[in-house]
Amino acid sequence: MVICLRERYSAIRPTAKRGRVLSGTDLFLLWAGSAIAVDVWYSGGAMGGIGWSSGIAMILLGSFAGSAILAAAGVIGSDHGIPSMVSSRLAYGIRGSYILSAINYLTLVGWTAWMININASAADMIGQILFGFQGFYVWIFVCGAACTAMALLGADGWRWFSRAIVVALIVTTIAINALLIASSGLEALAAAPYQGMPLGVGFDLALIIPLSWAPLASDYSRFAKSTKGAFLGSLFGQGTANAWFFATGLACALIIGTLDPTVYVTQIGGPLFGVVALFVIWAGTLTTTFLDIYSANISAINVFPKLKEWQGSVITGILGTALALMPWLSAFVEFLYIIGAVFAPSFAIVIADYFVIRRRRLVMGEIYEPRTRGLMRGFSIPAIVSWLFGMLFYFLTKGVLEPVGVMLPTFLATAVFYIAVKKLSGALHG
Repeated sequence: MVICLRERYSAIRPTAKRGRVLSGTDLFLLWAGSAIAVDVWYSGGAMGGIGWSSGIAMILLGSFAGSAILAAAGVIGSDHGIPSMVSSRLAYGIRGSYILSAINYLTLVGWTAWMININASAADMIGQILFGFQGFYVWIFVCGAACTAMALLGADGWRWFSRAIVVALIVTTIAINALLIASSGLEALAAAPYQGMPLGVGFDLALIIPLSWAPLASDYSRFAKSTKGAFLGSLFGQGTANAWFFATGLACALIIGTLDPTVYVTQIGGPLFGVVALFVIWAGTLTTTFLDIYSANISAINVFPKLKEWQGSVITGILGTALALMPWLSAFVEFLYIIGAVFAPSFAIVIADYFVIRRRRLVMGEIYEPRTRGLMRGFSIPAIVSWLFGMLFYFLTKGVLEPVGVMLPTFLATAVFYIAVKKLSGALHG
């Protein structure tokens, strides 16, 4: 195995066999925890114009389509023990992967700030209802510190935390769902009419959150005991929880006209349900945001291999917490959605390269040696060209494909284009 000296002892090296500690159940809980969050409820609420039956159909299709892409992206990590941004070196070249790493880092710092901010807002509202305590900025600082500490735990710590906290989250969230339905009734949901929102918009909304985790998938699947367990755990953990929480948000929008059920159940259920809601908000923030912090850290180490894991996580946690305090955060989130459109085609290329071009075979030296044959100074021209094609396809077809959804066609078109370019490039140089 040929590995550059500066990367030999870095956190981006392949995970040793003794470090493969996560079972399929552990990956199920880890990815389920990522979807048990207020932002997923909010996203489901945004689908109110699609109605209940149509909304549920789009939620299920979108959630599992996006989760299948997430799980496929993680196969590279579980096969070879390498993190996500390192796996992108196969398609883009080492220096090409630095571009993805920079965009991924900025995106994840932004999502860290967004999650801390919206969860602090929800916790503050419940705190005022229950205790008369107004402490938005206190919630931000405590939340940022807790999420950073979680990122520092490592795979063993994540395993035990997920087994305890995510199971408790599932139980308490069932209680919230039960109160929500009991207070309003299923009849109101069934009677909710379709109000003209294109079905494809609902499909894209449900798909985009699981798909947005694809650039992080191998950061966690590289600790898996088996590829099969990692794939199935990721698929069903993310897919099931994402669909469940989208459906809860949709129900809230249709029945009570709000995006956040935790505030609603606190108001009607009293102190007991207020404590339950506060637990869901806080634990859901931890199980989601530490993934953003840790993976942002690994993206940075892909570019700066001498950076230690704990250093990167602390720096990222501080940046995300500071950004959560900024009054222009909502404008920054709009920027994140544009970046999401950039990342959908980018990982279509990584997945197509690994499964179709390489057929799950690789030489580890290609990942760590900058002068791999066929790459121009560490950049893969076919990958860069295909990435640009994918972004152009998205923006040119968005208006036309909106009724059926634009994200999945963009993903598939980019993958097909990349495979064709690689085949043609191989024929020309053969």
